[in-house]
Amino acid sequence: MSDQHIIEINNAAYMPEFKAIFQTTPSREMFTEPLNPLFIGNYKIAPWGDDNELPDQVVAKAEKSEVVASNLLFNIQSGYGQGIKPMRRVIENGKLVGYDEIFEGPVVDFFEQNDVNGFFLEQLTDLYHFYNVFPEIILSGDKKKIVSLRSKEASFSRWGLMDPKLGRITQHYYSAKWIDGPSVNNITATDVLDAYNPLLDLQSRISTNSYSALRFIVPVSFPTPGRQYYQHPYWWSIFQSGWYDFATMIPEFKKALMKNQMAIKYIVYLSDKYWDALFQQEGIDSTNKEAVKNRKTEEFTNFKNFLSGEKNAGKGLVALKKLIASGTSAVEEKYIEIVPLKTEISGGEYIEDSGEVNSIISYAMGVDLDMPGKKTGGMSGTDKRERFMIKQALTKPLRDRLLKPLLLIKQFNKWDPNLVFAIPDPVFTTLDINKTGKDTATNQ
Repeated sequence: MSDQHIIEINNAAYMPEFKAIFQTTPSREMFTEPLNPLFIGNYKIAPWGDDNELPDQVVAKAEKSEVVASNLLFNIQSGYGQGIKPMRRVIENGKLVGYDEIFEGPVVDFFEQNDVNGFFLEQLTDLYHFYNVFPEIILSGDKKKIVSLRSKEASFSRWGLMDPKLGRITQHYYSAKWIDGPSVNNITATDVLDAYNPLLDLQSRISTNSYSALRFIVPVSFPTPGRQYYQHPYWWSIFQSGWYDFATMIPEFKKALMKNQMAIKYIVYLSDKYWDALFQQEGIDSTNKEAVKNRKTEEFTNFKNFLSGEKNAGKGLVALKKLIASGTSAVEEKYIEIVPLKTEISGGEYIEDSGEVNSIISYAMGVDLDMPGKKTGGMSGTDKRERFMIKQALTKPLRDRLLKPLLLIKQFNKWDPNLVFAIPDPVFTTLDINKTGKDTATNQ
């Protein structure tokens, strides 16, 4: 098919002769499970995604969508609250009567020296993106205190393969070169503490001198079913369902519609692997540019003939596919999928569809569009306040996970047993009660 019959739009193409959109890189393809570990020197690494590039792909996808990016920011800001504050339990007659904020002492010095709330913000960002975070603790030279707390960038982090004897991950690998070409020279290996009892593991390593350096990774994640290494955030369903692709396609095709007066009947999701499988099946050398071009032209003509006219109504199209391993079972991976649209475009279209898909994406990401900071509507201030307070309450499980390294440091450094780490939330009150609002401490 000649170039004048194809309108290129990002990772998609519009074929006006048979009114179809070809989406060549569906987002769901990011989640193909890796079949083999990655070996670099003596390092045995569990790849994150089929090509070990899943974190970067997710970040790129999020940045492309104003709805996804805004929702992530909203979740991060909601989770941050007023930041982490060290507080002390007040006990009277054996009963807890309240909490006092701590303004001096070793814990305050530690917070100031390590920018703990900057650490907290970095961890929140990675947790909401990936459900995996990689906090690092560093010991003093005499190994008596933990003196530093750092957040290792999730996009640069990979787990080592599980130790078959211990049944857990023991190594963390860090590199900014996973895409450009990782080697032992640009990868930093760090020991990983036991996720279930990091204090006992740390004390045991120090007493037996079984460590490679005075720094350790404390494994922290928000658990999802069936994941040994890297979690799959629930909001990633927007990629696997196809709603994300549709949402980001709308503005691009809206522009093309106004410029080219397009009409659309189909979206054809075409995997990059489609051509590889087709060329292999027919014995075509993929390095032969002329043969590849001719075969692609023939295939697009086949699509055109299949999708155009009424004579093909009810017919089926033979699609290439294969079975791939997924845990203990196998799933079918489609190389091509044709989705008919209900109506053709005639002018001011996709506005309602855009609103619907934005609502679906926000629902998947746990963002209520009528909460403060999001869409304004006809709801009362009381309704908005109650919805936001519910949102704050739902952040507690994620916050609890991120406080894990600080609890380890408290125990190892032998800080006050009544010390707690609180994350106060702003509470919006009615003006007749408090004109400025008040704070309430949570996660104590």
